[in-house]
Amino acid sequence: MVFVAYSHRDRKWLDDFEEMAAPLKKYGGLRPHSDKDIKPGEEWRRRIDEMLRSATVAVLLVSRHFLNSDFIMNIELPAILKAQKERGLEVIWLLVSHCLWEESPLESLQAALSTSVPLKDLNETQCDAEFKKLCKAVKEALERPALDPAMKGKAVTRKAENLRVLLRPCARRVEVFARQDNSADWYHQGGIDAGNQNLTCYFGTEKTAPNTGFHIIGMTTDARVPHQGGKPTKPLPSYRQVSDQMRVIRK
Repeated sequence: MVFVAYSHRDRKWLDDFEEMAAPLKKYGGLRPHSDKDIKPGEEWRRRIDEMLRSATVAVLLVSRHFLNSDFIMNIELPAILKAQKERGLEVIWLLVSHCLWEESPLESLQAALSTSVPLKDLNETQCDAEFKKLCKAVKEALERPALDPAMKGKAVTRKAENLRVLLRPCARRVEVFARQDNSADWYHQGGIDAGNQNLTCYFGTEKTAPNTGFHIIGMTTDARVPHQGGKPTKPLPSYRQVSDQMRVIRK
């Protein structure tokens, strides 16, 4: 799911983005949230946290109105940055109009598109092209598998049941492979279906020496990887997106 943060005064840009992003609904759709959605008495921090927990990507439509909103700057944006730090939420932002974004927390975040010319200064055809680029960046972020950093150096048993492999729920099925130190052979562990993070993985045999390292990767593919019957996967399948490797230690 894609969480979209914007000022209600920039509704036009949200509408344009939603139209361009319509084909991405198969990944869970968009959840736009505006500072105009505030209702008296609502527990906003809890509500925002709940929505962000189910999001894979956050898109920010940045303008002077966005930066001038107390709600966005004091509640929404801090919650988004917290989710980015704690669970790897992908944050993508683009410049809608000229503003002092360099004087905000966005200064340390890479913008999805060039900040030299905001959308407001482009014609309709140019805006469509920029929104298409944005949608491609969102699609890549939705598909990109990210391994849970808590696995780094983790002590695991031969059969690691319900191991949390992914940092965040995946938007596509992720095929998981593992290989032993000093070996080029990758063994298919199975696939993690969309929306899930955990998988039971097998590391070595009963004869595997303690403190042996195993490397894990995850990748999205165009076709499911069939059961390998205990044999290494040679060659690895062609992939759409692939994660960084993570190393665990066999007990």
